[in-house]
Amino acid sequence: MNAELTMDIAGKPYDEIHLPPSARLDTEQHAIDAEVIAALANGHLELPTLPDMARKFQDLIDDPNVSADKVIDLLSFDPVVSMYIIRAANSAALSNGIPVSNLRSAISRLGYRMLRCMVVNITMTRLFQADSQLINRQLVKLWKHSREVAAGSYVLAQRQGHLKPEVAMLAGLVHDIGALPLYLYADRSRSRFDQITLEEMVRKFSADIGAQLLRSWNFPDELVAVAAEHEDLYRVKKLGVADYVDVVTMANLQALGQTESIAWKSIFAAERLGYYAADCRGFLSNHEKRLAAAKDMLGIGATRC
Repeated sequence: MNAELTMDIAGKPYDEIHLPPSARLDTEQHAIDAEVIAALANGHLELPTLPDMARKFQDLIDDPNVSADKVIDLLSFDPVVSMYIIRAANSAALSNGIPVSNLRSAISRLGYRMLRCMVVNITMTRLFQADSQLINRQLVKLWKHSREVAAGSYVLAQRQGHLKPEVAMLAGLVHDIGALPLYLYADRSRSRFDQITLEEMVRKFSADIGAQLLRSWNFPDELVAVAAEHEDLYRVKKLGVADYVDVVTMANLQALGQTESIAWKSIFAAERLGYYAADCRGFLSNHEKRLAAAKDMLGIGATRC
C-alpha cells in the first residue's frame, strides 16, 4: 500500500454540493480508499483470528507424533463439528457404500488433510455474519461463492497428479478471505457504504489483505499465493507446471458463470492445467456429478451453523 496516497487524498477538501452524481461517487470512493488505508496503517482494520477449533486442529496435526485419539478428543468438544465430519465422510465424494457412524471411522476415511479442510469449512462459516443487512447479504454471497470455488478446485486438482485435491479445496475456501475483514470493518464503522462502494473497496484491497490474513493464520506460502494472485489472469510462471493458484483461478472463473464469453485462449492458468477453450466452456456440464459430490461434502445447501 502507498502511504502517499493517504496524504494526497486526505489533504484535498471536497465541495460535494456542486459536483455531479458521478463525481460525488468518485469523491466518496476516494474518501473510503483513504479510510481503509488509514485503518490498515493504524491497526483499526482488525484481521479476524482463525476460529479456535480450526487453530487447535492445525496445531495438533502439525505435530508429527499426533495420534488419532488426540484428534478425536479435540473434535469431540464441538458436537456440530463432529456431526459435520461424519456427514462429510458419508458424502457421495468419499463414501464407498459403507456408512460410518463415529468420529474414528470418519477420520480414517477423510485423512488429516481433508479433515483440516472440513474443520476450516464448518468453523469459518460462523465468521461470515454481520449486523448490517446489506453487508450480511454480501457475506452470505461471498461464502457461498468461496465454497463453490472450493468444490471446483477439488475436481480440477483430481486431474493434476502433482496437486492434492484436498489442499486445492482448502485453497478455494480461502481464496477471497481478504474480503471478510473489509466487510466486517464496514459493518463496525457504520459508515456510508453502499453496495457499489463495498464492491470497489473489496476489489482494490482484498488480495493484499487476504495474503496478510493467511500469513497471520500460519497458512503455507502456496495458499497465501492463492489469495494474492488468483485474479491475475495473465500470470506468468517460470515453470509451466500448474499450481494451486492456477486451479483456483480456473475454478473462480467457472463459478462466476458466463464461461461462453471468456477468452479462454488468453487464460494462462487454463493452459497450464491442460484445458482447451472447449474444455473450459464445457467444464461445468462435463463434471456435473463430480462437482455435485464435492459440494455435498462441503455441505452446500445445508443450514448455517
